[in-house]
Amino acid sequence: MNFRKKKKTDKWDFSFTPVLRYLLVFCVLMVITVAVGGGFLTIDRMKERADAVVIEVESRLEYRVAQSINLLESLASQAKFIDASVPVEQKVAELEAINEHFGYLMIRYVDKDINVYSSRGITSLASRDYMQRLFTTGLTQVTDSFAAGSDGKTLNYTIAVPIKDNNEIVGCIFCALYFDEVVEILEMQAGSLGIETTLLGSANQIMSSTNNLNYGDGYVDLLKERKLFGTNAADLETNLYNHTGSSFWSKKGINFNYTIYAPIDRTNWNIVSSVDFWDTYVLMLPNLAFVMVVSVILFALLLVLIKRHIDSQMKVVDMLVQSVHELENQIYQNDRPDEVDFNDIIQLTSTGLSDGLTGVVTRTVFLNKLKTLLSKGNKNKVYALCFIDLDDLKHLNDTYGHAAGDIGLKSVGYVLREYEKRYDGLVGRYGGDEFVLLLTDIDTEQELHEVLDELVLRLQTTISQNKEDIGIKCSIGVSIWDGQNDCDTLIKEADEALYFVKQNGKGYYKVYQD
Repeated sequence: MNFRKKKKTDKWDFSFTPVLRYLLVFCVLMVITVAVGGGFLTIDRMKERADAVVIEVESRLEYRVAQSINLLESLASQAKFIDASVPVEQKVAELEAINEHFGYLMIRYVDKDINVYSSRGITSLASRDYMQRLFTTGLTQVTDSFAAGSDGKTLNYTIAVPIKDNNEIVGCIFCALYFDEVVEILEMQAGSLGIETTLLGSANQIMSSTNNLNYGDGYVDLLKERKLFGTNAADLETNLYNHTGSSFWSKKGINFNYTIYAPIDRTNWNIVSSVDFWDTYVLMLPNLAFVMVVSVILFALLLVLIKRHIDSQMKVVDMLVQSVHELENQIYQNDRPDEVDFNDIIQLTSTGLSDGLTGVVTRTVFLNKLKTLLSKGNKNKVYALCFIDLDDLKHLNDTYGHAAGDIGLKSVGYVLREYEKRYDGLVGRYGGDEFVLLLTDIDTEQELHEVLDELVLRLQTTISQNKEDIGIKCSIGVSIWDGQNDCDTLIKEADEALYFVKQNGKGYYKVYQD
């Protein structure tokens, strides 16, 4: 900040223009820092959101598949479906009732000749690959989505469980999941968060997607225009075929994506979740803006506090500058410098920083330092403010001359400076015959009383003037800082304690009590 002198008032001021300039630079840097920090937070948030979606969708699909397999296995173990002598119509009616209860697209019975029965008639499924695998291997089959139904266009997922009689396959029971049901599972979690989620089949083809990808397209082919990080197209396709979950980053232009994929248990499916950087970053902007605004407000408040502190310190500077100007006027306004009252000049200079007679700081400096010391006060120590008055100074001046009074004041100042150093304190001249002393390095009030007993005796001394010994003594009023009182309260309490001593005999001390 720039300091400059005011022309008319002879006071010093400072310009906050550089500070404001620095504030602007700080704000710009802060915005950049918050924006960059928001980018790193966005990366973490992208991973959290995508991972959460994959876990949620994976668990829902696995639960639906496991639930269906358990139902079909339970039915396939029942005698009515194993026994070939039970009429097919009875089996069909039983399954129709179960289907209505559980809400599948269909639940059907298939005989050992791979014919499927329904209320509409008989249809051969011998051409279906999954039926051939089931009757060949005897293993439960979970298919990719495919077109079926009377119109040959209805997409569904089929789960088929074999019916065995003494380890011989005598038929199977299958159910068909609605295609829209799987889409709903994807959208239930991913759609609300704006995360792209895709279900891939056994050949890594797209079966269901929340972002309108073309059904049947190869997923890896869609990534050809993107630069991949942490993997490549060949490794990605191998992991998907092997049902090995992992994650990777990709980039196209300034658009970054985080993608995570995982296999669906008991199927040949993979679930893939991808989240866009900028979409996630936009969601965080309100929080980032709030941090920026709060930071600017706090910095502005700090600037106000700094300005107030500097203004208070400038008052001391102004007083010193004014004293110097008055000193210059005293010296140079007279044609006969040898007639200048230099005692008066010393008194003028002492109003700046230190008292020229006693060597202690002036009242203004003491009060400013006192405020600072209290603001940093150690509450584990006893802080005591002593208001000291040289008793009967007027009588001393009138009887023995002002020189004797000055010697008395110097003697008091010398003793007080000693205690200032011993107890890490501060001493100042408050008025003509009044001093203020702050003691800070005292552990207990008992120790304080011991110090005050000693100080009273030290201040009861004898000075010599014109070969005559003159006894002097001081009265002391003391206030103890409670960790909260301000400077004015401390001085007021010490002054009241001093007044009590002056009215009741003088020459000893009194600690203020409420």
